[in-house]
Amino acid sequence: MLDKLQLKDRVLPRVRIAAAAAAVLTVAAASGCSLLHRGEVKAAVIPPVQHVAAIQPLDLTKVQPNEAGTIPVIMYHDIKGTKIHGLQYPIAMFKQDLQWLYDHNYRPISLTEFVQGKIDCPAGKSPVILTFDDGLKSQFNFTNDGKIDPDCAVGIMDAFHAAHPDWSTRATFFVLTDEDPTKPPPFYQKAFAQGKLEYLVKEGYDIGNHTVHHPRMNKLSDDRVLAEIAGGVDGIHKYLPDYDVNTLALPYGYFPKNRKLVVQGESGGVKYHNICAMAAAWRPVPSPMDKAFTPYHLERIQAGVAEHESAWWLNELEKDKSQKFVSDGDPNTYTINAMASGQLDKSRLQSMHFHLRTYNGTQLVASK
Repeated sequence: MLDKLQLKDRVLPRVRIAAAAAAVLTVAAASGCSLLHRGEVKAAVIPPVQHVAAIQPLDLTKVQPNEAGTIPVIMYHDIKGTKIHGLQYPIAMFKQDLQWLYDHNYRPISLTEFVQGKIDCPAGKSPVILTFDDGLKSQFNFTNDGKIDPDCAVGIMDAFHAAHPDWSTRATFFVLTDEDPTKPPPFYQKAFAQGKLEYLVKEGYDIGNHTVHHPRMNKLSDDRVLAEIAGGVDGIHKYLPDYDVNTLALPYGYFPKNRKLVVQGESGGVKYHNICAMAAAWRPVPSPMDKAFTPYHLERIQAGVAEHESAWWLNELEKDKSQKFVSDGDPNTYTINAMASGQLDKSRLQSMHFHLRTYNGTQLVASK
């Protein structure tokens, strides 16, 4: 398990992780997406989500929410083998990750709902976002008899949900499709591609755009960037015509020179509008209502045991639990300690129709 890994003790700076300065992590990736590219996209237009529910009651003697805390977004690629090798992550370690997260009070949430500010997580638990890049066979595989392979990522997550019903089937798969006919279909089994994507959506997983050819977007002209993103949408729509493809993972973490193109555009008669764009690997992300939240440059954490990879970051959050997002159990309300009230963007909260509740100790200070 992650807490048993032989990691050196390190002291996390007493500032919010989302703003912490640290050394750059570079992960070699022959065909994957794990190079870090830093920067920010200024545009941050998120469609408001209408919430009409009343504020749910909360017992502050039992739960001390921190909805101004940070959230880990973990990035996986190839789930196979027995050792970490490049972007290959062992099956046994992936199973251990899920158990460790569960035992340490994490619960998976939808990336799409997270970006829209809706944190659907039980009271007292901390959200985690699981992402998978490239649409590889090891992520979702059918055996010869047409059953889900119990050792692929979907099979493992489905089995974990069956054993732990309060661990929901939530993750995002940033897929490559055969929009380019020289590329494999999603998850590398043409006969099952349609059924696999339909299954994921039915079970509550998200499907995201990973472009057509998996290029380094900083090397492309604006027209080619538009074609890559719109083509990725078109490739998914050939399998899921009515699916809203609104999340984007940039190959290798490289952003185009024209950052506005990650937000919206059109090519070949296909329009797109993204609510977020994912970088490659770095650190936990701020609360979606934090002033530092940048939906068009959301950082992720590479699965692994090295410094600044998932084991390292999760252990750092355990050392200083004040950094973790802890849910109040009410997806319509943000509950924070009064001392952290300056972190949140109150105009964003209001425009997106969320309630704000502050407390001090076990006493409610304000609720609106």
